[in-house]
Amino acid sequence: MSQLAKATSLANFGRVQFTDVVKNYGKIRAVNGTTLSIDPGQLVTLLGPSGCGKTTTLRMIAGLELPTAGRIEIGDTDVSNLPATYRNVAMVFQSYALFPHMSVLDNVSYGLRMTKVPKADAYVRAEQTLGLVGLEGYGSRLPSELSGGQQQRVAVARAVVLQPEVLLLDEPLSNLDAKLRRQVREEIRALQQRLQVTTIYVTHDQEEAMAVSDRIIVMEKGEVAQDGTPQDLYEHPRSRFIASFIGEANLVPCSIERAANGQCHAEVNGVHVAVPQTELRGEATLVIRPEATTLSEGDGAGAIPATVSSVAYLGDRVYYGLSSPLGQLFHIEHTSSVRHPKSSDVVIRFDAAKLRVVK
Repeated sequence: MSQLAKATSLANFGRVQFTDVVKNYGKIRAVNGTTLSIDPGQLVTLLGPSGCGKTTTLRMIAGLELPTAGRIEIGDTDVSNLPATYRNVAMVFQSYALFPHMSVLDNVSYGLRMTKVPKADAYVRAEQTLGLVGLEGYGSRLPSELSGGQQQRVAVARAVVLQPEVLLLDEPLSNLDAKLRRQVREEIRALQQRLQVTTIYVTHDQEEAMAVSDRIIVMEKGEVAQDGTPQDLYEHPRSRFIASFIGEANLVPCSIERAANGQCHAEVNGVHVAVPQTELRGEATLVIRPEATTLSEGDGAGAIPATVSSVAYLGDRVYYGLSSPLGQLFHIEHTSSVRHPKSSDVVIRFDAAKLRVVK
């Protein structure tokens, strides 16, 4: 191999490319002509509701499913028709799939021993990897002697010890409680950044996806609905589906009009709301994020009158339901000392720069 070819191969190590990939199960199309690219060293999340095709996509990368049509590349290799055993990928399953009768050390070293790595060398690498995931000294324990979070880290260690080109994580935190999920997702992100291994993470939890990802690929009905950074997807949704799925938002049917001063207005039930410049005209959806609104009492000049229909105190924030000319809205106050009791009259003001309009 020439020096140029070697350099190209190293540069593409861990790159994943889908080109017009289709996956059918009989008459059901699970993935519909998907094209996507994942750069080496990135942590990319496939996000979407049940049945959107994200797990099927992950399984095709792993080689557990083969595409009906299209091309899948890992690095510089076309793996479209290669079975899982011929791909340099490792997968962490939702159930962890640990061997209950084996020690932690034997679980982590299992894959190495199956590839004929000498037992002593396999144990050394397994011990080192357990140290990476914060389980140094746990090698002699059985999985049943570990907490759920520790079992999850063993499953990650068993995958990472193989030094895969691509690490795949299928709903890895679904069996953990909410507090432990936050802790373990931070550990996974920190480990991925240390190892710089290309990682593809599947979840239906948008908060989890936003917390760990360099990029998020949102899937809907077997297709890529939008691909971008967490900030891009939240601040610049391209559709009503993305706006509703990423973060919290009031989605209000509206009509977009151009005002005399060149600005754009969203008209809702006779009320006009200034919005950022948009090429959209006619029927659309006004996306109102919680941070785009403020509540106050008293003078409603230049604001929207509303009545507080419900109040939910959640510790660090208060969740208000509001009846207004724009319809039923919600608003979230973060750590505010001001409280608006149920049935009180308030006014809503919008930060026009934070409003969005989508079809």
